[in-house]
Amino acid sequence: MTSVQLLKVLLEKLETYEASVPDKEALTLEGMVASMGVKSGLPELRNSFISADRGPFIEEGKTYPDNIERVIAQHFLFLYRYIKFYAKTALADTTINTIEEFGILATAMQQHTIPKTELIRKNVIEKSSGIEIVKRLIKAGYLMQSDNPDDHRSQLMAITPKGREALFSAFQKMDLLGIIAAGNLDDPEKYQLAMLLKKLDQFHFDNYNNKQLHTLEDYMPDCNKDQNPKGN
Repeated sequence: MTSVQLLKVLLEKLETYEASVPDKEALTLEGMVASMGVKSGLPELRNSFISADRGPFIEEGKTYPDNIERVIAQHFLFLYRYIKFYAKTALADTTINTIEEFGILATAMQQHTIPKTELIRKNVIEKSSGIEIVKRLIKAGYLMQSDNPDDHRSQLMAITPKGREALFSAFQKMDLLGIIAAGNLDDPEKYQLAMLLKKLDQFHFDNYNNKQLHTLEDYMPDCNKDQNPKGN
């Protein structure tokens, strides 16, 4: 296929994608890429260990039919558990104990100094758990803490030479972990997935740090605000 022929195919795909989106101002590259994927029904998209022919949940006259959002959430949950499992093996021969410690150190290395609360927030860790992780890393000599001259209520964190050494000793195994996590996806699929995950990360990071949100319904994306998530 020549570049001109390929361009014609892409234009046809773009026209098809545009026709499927009601709001023509909401077109995105991620949406177009996703629209070019293979369309499958919910049974084929469920987790492999769940029966493809099971019906909806039924309780007290209400039905809870399967939906694509529930399927996505389930896959995210299982993928998180898979990666946690691989991470234990990846870090077994290092002095870093958990993937959370690795993330804290990697973030600290990217900064000259960073406030403790910001370091924890960037790693999406609950404050109390994050403080305990930071304490362990300080005790191990991997992080150093100093007063913040611009805010006496907070402390600045910086990685130490010992922490940098520990981090670099884990990089090769963590790179291997990334290859394993990407599994059997080919390169175009990896880039497509990365674009979609980045879009989701931006949405959830804003939600996670929005102190005005309290109920589960508050966290709903704007495009789904009118949906009724309850059973019929």
